[in-house]
Amino acid sequence: MITDLFAWLLATFVIGPVQAELADRMQSVQAPAAIVQQVQTCIVEGTPKLAERAASEPWWGITTVISVSTGFADAQTVLAEASPECAAAVAAVKPFLTESGASETGA
Repeated sequence: MITDLFAWLLATFVIGPVQAELADRMQSVQAPAAIVQQVQTCIVEGTPKLAERAASEPWWGITTVISVSTGFADAQTVLAEASPECAAAVAAVKPFLTESGASETGA
């Protein structure tokens, strides 16, 4: 039950916003399809890992949701910390996001 709550909180306040933001930015800068796919895979595979960590470390889960939703933490960084695959995907997409002149925000 607590795992489901953490999964919902993370999906609502961390994963959803970062997924929407990255999708919009990648489309506007016409990022290569391979990078877009890598980021999408990262998001899909990273979500359960984040929920699992939040369930095993409730304080981390609570502070992460609050930090991301208030802008004190970067959702992309949280996602990159979820797994090595996510770190590679976020690193691959950052040059395209920076070129567009977009600032890196958390949510």
